[in-house]
Amino acid sequence: MTALRLTAFAIDCPDPRALAEFYGRLLGWAVDEAESDDDWVELVDPAGGAPLAFQRDSGYRPPTWPSREVPQMMHLDIRVSTLAEGHERALAAGATPLPQPADQRDARFRVYADPVGHPFCMCACRE
Repeated sequence: MTALRLTAFAIDCPDPRALAEFYGRLLGWAVDEAESDDDWVELVDPAGGAPLAFQRDSGYRPPTWPSREVPQMMHLDIRVSTLAEGHERALAAGATPLPQPADQRDARFRVYADPVGHPFCMCACRE
């Protein structure tokens, strides 16, 4: 049996280029212009993993996390050395802090929203 390989992780959004640019700032990844167009933009993982892709969805509705009215459907966990570093990087890229779950106030992650409302977490490495 052939081993399967993830070829991309795609995120729906109203403007693929704008959201790719946000995640490019956050992660330090570059757009792969050869694989991108107006409706699909890919960011290259410099470590060689699957690209992060953004596809146009004209009916996109942002998640309402932590409310379940419009579920988040997915989220990204991004590893950082410290929560302070993660916070600064997220804000510098244009993220919005979201409420920390009440039962996770001492956790080693913090929750943010990207510019179109997808939640993501900045997760501190274990010491």
